[in-house]
Amino acid sequence: MHPTIQISVRPILDYYGKCPRCGYPAGAAETVRKSLDGRVEFLVVATCELPCGWYGPAARTTMTGGAAADDPAA
Repeated sequence: MHPTIQISVRPILDYYGKCPRCGYPAGAAETVRKSLDGRVEFLVVATCELPCGWYGPAARTTMTGGAAADDPAA
């Protein structure tokens, strides 16, 4: 892991995914890490909206799709 200078977490408000454990809709957030060497890493983590407790890495699946879904600055 590279020395990190900035970490930001942003909710993905139009995330469209389901919990693989119980099938209930899941919410997601994207973590962006910027390193001293200029490297930028993106990680999407989904969480079950019910208390089943599941969370894990997920694909960035949004309801709106299009360019905004692929643009990390959107």
